Amino acid sequence: MRNYELTTITRVSSREVAKSEIQETLKKHSVSVTAEEDWGQRKLWHPIKHEEQGIFHHYKCSADPNAIEKVEKEFLINQNILRSMVVRLHG
Repeated sequence: MRNYELTTITRVSSREVAKSEIQETLKKHSVSVTAEEDWGQRKLWHPIKHEEQGIFHHYKCSADPNAIEKVEKEFLINQNILRSMVVRLHG
């Protein structure tokens, strides 16, 4: 198990749906969330998928590297997630 930070930007119009989809995906792939922060709605620097604003969510979690790969692939397919970024924490 490795430690990661995961940040997502979701559509404003699907705030609650996107958050539950993220949590379901993490649970499905046995990703253990240790901390969760809602950074709120923010204006994007440039439009992403025709959206001017997005909802930012940040998670600290631990998981198997293969599980993180699967999560990232699912996030790319999900229309409610505009962007996601996973960073591996060392130490």
